[in-house]
Amino acid sequence: MKLFPVLAILLLPLAAPAATLRMEGDHAWLKADEAPLSKVLQLFEQCGVEVLIDPSLELGRVSGDWENTKVDRLIAQLASPHSYLLEWKKVRSPLGELYQISAIRIYSDGNLSAARPLSAKGRVLDVVEGKDGIKYIRSEIMVGFKEGYTLNDLHALLAKIGGTIIEVIDPPGIYRIKLNEGMSVEKAMEIANAHDGVDSSEPNLAFPRIGNTPGPMSGSGTGINLHLQPGETAVAVFDSGLDPQYANLSVIRGTYDAVDPSAEISDPLGHGTLTALVAAGVITPEGAAAAETGVPVLAIRTFDENGMTSSDTLMRALEYAASSGVKIVNMSWGSEVDSTFMEAAMNFAAQNGMTLYAAAGNEPTGELIYPAGYDSVIAVGGLNPDGSQWENSNFGDFVEIYEPAKAVFNGQSYAGTSISSPYAAFKAAQK
Repeated sequence: MKLFPVLAILLLPLAAPAATLRMEGDHAWLKADEAPLSKVLQLFEQCGVEVLIDPSLELGRVSGDWENTKVDRLIAQLASPHSYLLEWKKVRSPLGELYQISAIRIYSDGNLSAARPLSAKGRVLDVVEGKDGIKYIRSEIMVGFKEGYTLNDLHALLAKIGGTIIEVIDPPGIYRIKLNEGMSVEKAMEIANAHDGVDSSEPNLAFPRIGNTPGPMSGSGTGINLHLQPGETAVAVFDSGLDPQYANLSVIRGTYDAVDPSAEISDPLGHGTLTALVAAGVITPEGAAAAETGVPVLAIRTFDENGMTSSDTLMRALEYAASSGVKIVNMSWGSEVDSTFMEAAMNFAAQNGMTLYAAAGNEPTGELIYPAGYDSVIAVGGLNPDGSQWENSNFGDFVEIYEPAKAVFNGQSYAGTSISSPYAAFKAAQK
């Protein structure tokens, strides 16, 4: 599974002074009226293009109307009198090969190394709520095509909805599309579902972590080489990240930020650190026997600082874990939102040798939550230290196993099925 910034077709207005940009392959359409160059370059970033610039350069304003202009010619004019460098890539997609600019660097003569990212790191997902109460990423949809169709069918759809392909997730063969302002997610899906060749579409769903945050009790990114030894099985933990102070533990074999792949690992919420240490065997839940050896863990940040994740973020995490040779995944979170594309991605992972665990939830409703509710995922409920079922654990036919749900970390006691799930993953990795 590979993820790339690819073919861009974008029309995004800025607040006055205004600029709009549309790109398709190696051609661009730009309209600007005294817009700061930095704002114009941010439009390229929104197309999935990495923009780096020497912060010492004086950037002017842009005015003009470029119609169907070669991208390299446009950038040369925007960057003048400074030097620039463009990077391109060809990307395979389910419908054919795409060609797109991947990076723009603007710098003074002979000082390429001075170029720095235009925008600050620390991505927060732009989540909105639709009329039906479903949360999704603003102005983005996910589209899958049937077999036998071509890029021409994709281009025709993009023209109808004013869309931009900002990511290709293959497998399972999904196009992540940024919509033009003025085109609602609901309308774009209506058009997409009626478009010849489209198999299915849905918003780029946002998943709030519900019912799985361990509460204090009374009194208190291509993969990497994990250097697994023969017989070792690693666990990937999809959560809020990892506190850097634990990154050098021998059991922590790697980290990755799927929310912002260019960022260093962090854990703004603290939840991911707890679950990663349980999955590694560093923390033993109450009622469980401490193990003599730990388990290698790949800590992947999939939630932003607001506790939100998205379809594309989770698929990016699955791709990274698979590329790193991980066979077991833990997901200590849950949402009421069901997603056809997420279910397909997890089914694909399971069919290709991954074992997926997810917390069943901390509300004893008997109702499905996801991803625990998918057939390809093992739902884990919670137990008290004495082995009885924890009173706040979810239950039902979809819950396959129960594990201890209480643990102590940094002098505080916590309870939740988000402890049970990584412990189940830890036990599976030891077998």
